[in-house]
Amino acid sequence: MYRYRYRSAASLPYLLIALVVLSIWTGRGVIASPDVAIRTLAAQGFSNVQIVDHTWFAVGFRGCDEKDAARFTARATNAAGRPAEVYVCTGVFFKGGTVRVQ
Repeated sequence: MYRYRYRSAASLPYLLIALVVLSIWTGRGVIASPDVAIRTLAAQGFSNVQIVDHTWFAVGFRGCDEKDAARFTARATNAAGRPAEVYVCTGVFFKGGTVRVQ
């Protein structure tokens, strides 16, 4: 009779490393700072900036690039003096923000 053999405990460290890397890759937007979004909007001429939402999961499918880590939804006054709701797509390290209009 054939008996199923469990995998050895030697594969456990590889599994743990893979889980840590996957967690960091998918959850890196959690640590993205809203200050980047505020500075980006100020540099583009927006004022009265209010961050209303912070999305970090699957932002590539929500209007940002797949290399972005987080998307901030902001309400602000644009350079023409009109209220606007925009997205700011940001990375975590070494990347600024990109303003996107809904």
